[in-house]
Amino acid sequence: MGHADDFGLSTGRRFDDVLRHPPRPPLVRGLPPHVPIDLGSVSFPRLPDPRLPKVLPKKTLPRWAGGRTPWDDIVVWLPLGTALTRGELRVPVSPSRTPSDADVYENPDGTARMALPRYALAFDRVGTADEPRIAVGARDGVDTLLITLVRAPSPADGSGVGMLPHAVSVSLKYRLPVIEGGEVVHEVVFPTTTQNGATVTAELPLTAPGLREQLLAALASLSASASLTVGRGITVGVPTGTQAPNGEPGYEEQSLRLDCTVPPNPLVISTAQRDRLGGAGGAVAPFRRLRIPFGGRGHSYWQDPVWPHRFFFVPDRFRLARSATGPALRVRAADAANEADIKVTLEFFARAVTDPLRLEQARPALEQQARAGGSLLPVEVSVLPEAQPVLRLALPADGAPASSLTERPGALIDLELGLTHAETLRYDDFRLVYEALFGASLSLLRGEVRIGAGGDHAEDLPLELRLETMAGDALTLALDELRPDRIAATLTNATESPARIEWLSASALLGDREIPLRIDCLPPGHRLEPGGHLPVALVPAETLPEAGPDRIVLDQAGVVGEPDRQAVWNRVFDHTATPQLARSVQVEALPALFTASDRPTDRVAAFVVVVENGGTVRLTEAELKATTTVRVPIKPLLTGAPLPSLRYRTETWWQSGGVGVSAWRETPATILLPVKTAPQA
Repeated sequence: MGHADDFGLSTGRRFDDVLRHPPRPPLVRGLPPHVPIDLGSVSFPRLPDPRLPKVLPKKTLPRWAGGRTPWDDIVVWLPLGTALTRGELRVPVSPSRTPSDADVYENPDGTARMALPRYALAFDRVGTADEPRIAVGARDGVDTLLITLVRAPSPADGSGVGMLPHAVSVSLKYRLPVIEGGEVVHEVVFPTTTQNGATVTAELPLTAPGLREQLLAALASLSASASLTVGRGITVGVPTGTQAPNGEPGYEEQSLRLDCTVPPNPLVISTAQRDRLGGAGGAVAPFRRLRIPFGGRGHSYWQDPVWPHRFFFVPDRFRLARSATGPALRVRAADAANEADIKVTLEFFARAVTDPLRLEQARPALEQQARAGGSLLPVEVSVLPEAQPVLRLALPADGAPASSLTERPGALIDLELGLTHAETLRYDDFRLVYEALFGASLSLLRGEVRIGAGGDHAEDLPLELRLETMAGDALTLALDELRPDRIAATLTNATESPARIEWLSASALLGDREIPLRIDCLPPGHRLEPGGHLPVALVPAETLPEAGPDRIVLDQAGVVGEPDRQAVWNRVFDHTATPQLARSVQVEALPALFTASDRPTDRVAAFVVVVENGGTVRLTEAELKATTTVRVPIKPLLTGAPLPSLRYRTETWWQSGGVGVSAWRETPATILLPVKTAPQA
């Protein structure tokens, strides 16, 4: 399998700010300044004037659902440029492309060695038993759950090995039953962690009615399978597998969050400790699952038993993402001894997609359910913190479609942001999968993300890997002039492929009001080439204030991409490597070639055939055949193009001592015949 870190991701969990966002590592990150990007023929609009309103996509979720687009201000990073040398790094260096706490890290000059510690639960002797150091104390007058951890040795510890700098986050996970059947994994994040030497204290305010009882019931129940997870945030230099411009091994700086489960697992406290901490002695309160139809399909919502006004949902589907530099795909091949041995790694990032209208239509039913649970607070929804979603794919094998979906345990899945995955395929299967990306048979590339895979009520979310239906807008809108009755703007196709504008709509936001904007100067069905610009005018349905609107929302649901095969290939193929295919070439001579009618007193002693990018063979009358190996680029073969012709030259060695040298000859054949040449004068 390929490495997900080549896609700007890692098998370790990335973190932006572990203390500020401890529970959910972003799967994508901003483009580092040291990586140049070749944008080819695509031109982008100028930077927006900060005095003008910001242009937002239409897909923003309702405010009560978080009020954000899952990929706002997020850039999918595909490393397309120059790697750093080890000497250019300013962070510790990982020995592997998938950093772990089993690795020994070094500073760039190799003078210090470091390891990433693990953490264990602290225990105290209470009477005749050891109890985990879990307490309830007051913090600013608020009852707070306190859990104490201690630093534990790293598997990589040894003589002269120090501690790798890292940040720490803590979360508690436990299983909750669902009244309607099955169970879900619930995760509670401790918003505060403090470190004092080798001791870490995690704090969780118990502000909600019933939260103390719920958590203590989970900690005292074996069936809840409670566990503590420590996230360790690190920034390290990771090998890229490519070379820096000076030929040295290449590196990139990555920020990761490496999780470890704290022993003991499961974490179970005694009934006596639960009672001392204020537990009521009851069972864990179950979630309630609602099914609300939308778009011809039922969608699940899970109600929190402690906060009845809080509901959880899962996205509608996952779609192949559009990044700032093209489809969020990466194709990489490795050297191969022959065509049968060609292996191609296909990596992709798919965004989680949720229709905001679905949540709006579900809101009355959710409010009714919240009121029935005794809550008068406004309804809130958020993405289900499922701990173990599973990717299932159906990929071709030996050129035939798969009959069933199989689990891919190596996928990185975040139900709020998306998923990344890498598959290594045989050449013939890769060709079928790649064609399916352009809309070929759906049976060749099917997938889904399964939620609650361990229960009887699994939820399957479609995975759509098609270039014509990518998640992410194709057009950008730059505002040129702002007037109360008219806004001059420029549309730009910021993708590598043409975009056809079937329809486009816009609106201006003034506080909570949304004012429609008519788009003038936009011909129906207009086709915008890559990098193409189109001046348009936005006319408001009512006069805008002199200061202009707060935001402008652009709905691009009617923009259809027309994938350009060559442009897409130029963007997704990993040009930092030049994989080679070893071709076996046969060189043969006929006995008659060793004589010449125009040189009756002379004979050919040997033919020496030199094959470009290959070896040299020598043929004599005693040895009329020889084999050599030629290395040719694999890249043309991956696109279905024929392999390049072979170029070879023949030196004719005559018994008289003369040598004739032929011109270079090209042929698509793999059986070469020497070219007899008279000695040079």
